Amino acid sequence: MKGSVKIRRSAERDVPAIKKMIAEWLSWEVPREKSIKRAGRNKELLVAECEGEVIGFIHYVMHEDIVDGGLNCFITAFYVAPEFRQKGVGSNLLRLAMRDALAKGAVGIETSTANPDARRLYEKHHFRQFMGKWSMGEVFLELNMKQCEPKLKRALRG
Repeated sequence: MKGSVKIRRSAERDVPAIKKMIAEWLSWEVPREKSIKRAGRNKELLVAECEGEVIGFIHYVMHEDIVDGGLNCFITAFYVAPEFRQKGVGSNLLRLAMRDALAKGAVGIETSTANPDARRLYEKHHFRQFMGKWSMGEVFLELNMKQCEPKLKRALRG
């Protein structure tokens, strides 16, 4: 990586770049401007930026969860441009999203993925499969709060 990477909340100026990344990721383009703007207004969309260019994003929603008995966070979309993968960008996005969700009062953080590389990244950050026993296809992952609680408390303070 040439320059330093900055993680920040999304701004309206990021909408075209995020929309383009979603189209690259999913291999099709569908109008998403309203959803991207709403996620930004809700402060549930972070971007990674390098030399003024958006190189990745993570979107998470906060919702009441009757199973967990409180506010929960679900990571719905997480993408880093291929040339910036394996360089810490995804870990930084994920850490800041986790920290933000917990600061907002989340009692749990969940996600799902069918991508083995994404699953390894989540597991590196203390997520564990919590639904199903299959190893192929989509898996549902939950942050193991007990395992990472001391680290998270330190992260929330600093």
